[in-house]
Amino acid sequence: MNAIKLIVYLVLLAGTLASGKAFFSEYNRIAEESAARADQMADVFDDGRERPNQSDTNLSDSTEPSPESPSQSTNPLADESDANTESAAVEETPQDTTAPEPETSEEPPQVSNELDQAPTSAQKNRIGLYLGCFVLSAVGLGLLLAFDLARGSANKSVDLIYNDNGVGTDSDALYEQAEAAWARSEFLEAIGLLRDYLEINPIQQHAAIRIAEIYEKDLSNYLAASMEYEEILKQKLAPERWAWMAVHLANLYSGRLDQPEKAISLLRDLVDRYPETAAAAKAAKRLEMIDGS
Repeated sequence: MNAIKLIVYLVLLAGTLASGKAFFSEYNRIAEESAARADQMADVFDDGRERPNQSDTNLSDSTEPSPESPSQSTNPLADESDANTESAAVEETPQDTTAPEPETSEEPPQVSNELDQAPTSAQKNRIGLYLGCFVLSAVGLGLLLAFDLARGSANKSVDLIYNDNGVGTDSDALYEQAEAAWARSEFLEAIGLLRDYLEINPIQQHAAIRIAEIYEKDLSNYLAASMEYEEILKQKLAPERWAWMAVHLANLYSGRLDQPEKAISLLRDLVDRYPETAAAAKAAKRLEMIDGS
């Protein structure tokens, strides 16, 4: 399972990085093309703008009729032969009064077809595909990571109270001193050290269970042990742990303390509170036997 999860992590991480890189590369390329297209269109507009032709202006000025010279307008006695000579010259060399069309030697530069076009549908599809893959991979990676973090935090909280043997994982110097005192058969000293440990670490209920065990097994003080178990059941424990503590206390009630009514009441409470636990199934069978008898 861990290997499969690791592979899924690697696939999602690789997909996120690859699609993100592809998306930003495609986006930057399209942006650069758009900028180049805008610059070239601006150049085309500047180069293709019509400018007035100086030759046209000169030509139009030359075709306008000029006012008669003062000698012609003020000399009524002009020689008739000169007039005839000028008239003949005009008839010999006819003038073309039509103004020549100005010719432009250069055509406006043409923009390439690639720059004329906006981003194609293929480019849009590619960038949309990259973005979609990036979002899906990132969301999947985030959800998987959040799930693992939440489950790890829950497991750590449970393991902080109990391990599989019902012994706390947090064993500091004070708890070790209590165990050392118990090993020397100094049971009351061990109980005192465990109570000091509980005052510092109230969540560490394994120390309370250890106190109840010392009262029950080492000191044979079953009433004190039952009182310790009753206090333990008032704490917030995992369902399975609470259920097995209840079964143990019910056995203590019905056996050493000879209080079957308390045992039956506790078993019914267990079945009603945590019916899905294995201890509840065992308690239910025991209650059926009691009710049948």
